[in-house]
Amino acid sequence: MAKSQEPVITPYTGSEENGSNAETSSTSQVSERYILQDRQIGVFGATSLIVNKIVGAGIFSTPTSIFKLAGSPGMALILWVIAGTIATCGSMVMLEFGSGIPRSGGIKIYLERSFSPTLLWTCVYLFYCVFLQVSASNAITSASYLLQAAGTESTTWNLRGLAIAATAFAVGIHTVTPRVGRWLQDLLSAVKLFILAFIVCTGFAALGGHLRIPRTGNLDVATSFKGTSSSGYNIGTALLDAVFSFGGYDNLNMVLSEVKNPNRSLRIALPTAMGSITVLYLLANIAYFAGVSREEFLSSDLTIAASLFKNVYGESAGTKALPALIAISAIGHLLGIAFTVPRVIQELAKDGITPFPTLFMQNRPFKTPIWGLLIHFGVTVLFICAPPAGDAFDFVVNLTTYPGVFLLTLVGIGLIKLRLDKKERWNEEGGFRVPWVVLGFYLAANLFVLIMPFVPPDGGKGSTSLPYWLSPVVALSILALGVIYYALRFVVFPWVFGYRLELTEVGLSDGSRVSRYKIKKDS
Repeated sequence: MAKSQEPVITPYTGSEENGSNAETSSTSQVSERYILQDRQIGVFGATSLIVNKIVGAGIFSTPTSIFKLAGSPGMALILWVIAGTIATCGSMVMLEFGSGIPRSGGIKIYLERSFSPTLLWTCVYLFYCVFLQVSASNAITSASYLLQAAGTESTTWNLRGLAIAATAFAVGIHTVTPRVGRWLQDLLSAVKLFILAFIVCTGFAALGGHLRIPRTGNLDVATSFKGTSSSGYNIGTALLDAVFSFGGYDNLNMVLSEVKNPNRSLRIALPTAMGSITVLYLLANIAYFAGVSREEFLSSDLTIAASLFKNVYGESAGTKALPALIAISAIGHLLGIAFTVPRVIQELAKDGITPFPTLFMQNRPFKTPIWGLLIHFGVTVLFICAPPAGDAFDFVVNLTTYPGVFLLTLVGIGLIKLRLDKKERWNEEGGFRVPWVVLGFYLAANLFVLIMPFVPPDGGKGSTSLPYWLSPVVALSILALGVIYYALRFVVFPWVFGYRLELTEVGLSDGSRVSRYKIKKDS
């Protein structure tokens, strides 16, 4: 033990597989203070982490696509209610798991606890976290609306350049000055809720007749369901878009080891954030339908929120003020995801799964997971710059929703498995438990969302020039790379080259472990 009496991690000598370099000095030691993060997040900070991840640019733009797919205001509102209910049920699942395992990792450690072999799910989550948890879509959105607010023409490269700058800002501030980054997150979460509340108030003004256009009639009982789509593909895709706008309720669970009194904070932050966001989202959509006509929903090239502001307050408010606010909201999302994803990459390095794990698990010199932040930044820039403009770009930046729903469905199934397995002794201390009916609805709804994108649309063509099934197939293929990685590293290569992997573990004070897999030649 070190003189400070804190646990230490002794170095692992010898060659690590997959090109990882082990420590070679038998006298050097790595202290917990260079690995573990401090518990500095309170209840308000925990709530802002959830708000910043959920409320990006989606609520300002996806209502248009959802309306087009649903075909009517009434069906669109029903889909928003269903999506909000699914997200609320999902947050209850996160609350039960977070109460039972109050440490960082989120979905990663819940899959590991629920299914075997554990390493398989760790490898799958590695590919999900690195390649599908990027923030390219919100980076592009923030850049687009900053250019719109400035009245500057949007070209491919000034859009990409500004998106990269926004990502660099979010990653940089969390790398060098994490305290300022957390403060800014808290501030922007409050700004986002204010923007949504202002949109709701604007909707009430529109309902009261304060409009510069004729009354829309979208909310009239007799006509609100007129034009509802009969296509299962359209309804399923619209629901997936709505679910996307609620995505992120697992964000706090990813960093629970940094939360003060995690059980109490989780019990307060999750219901507070989800309740506030769900109510504001539903009221915001009512506001949109109160102030924007069906024709404008179908033809507007602005966000639907900008159209609402233009119809109530005039041209300048809709085309200049709101785009700047939406850009700020999107930057808040960048800050939220740049805070959590690199910390999960750090957890994966502690598991010995990433290349160069001893390096990637360090938090020196700024007490931040700097290497995870750099990986997150690099992959995000790749997703911003690599695809050509048009459908291919839209496809890439919106690739995260489907695999997220897939893994959350597995988490729900895993919770059932843990409850039914008496040997697991799950939640015996009387912690929070999701009602069975809620868990059943959550799984049924998620399965519907997973299946419907594969149902052929009318005419066999989706809303873009790309095949309608391509997005979920590519997402699942990226997850499958984790299966291949596991099979090669832990099964095929040891068998072919005649060695075995010996696991060495050291427990840490937050309940996590540092694991390394050392090559041992069979005698």
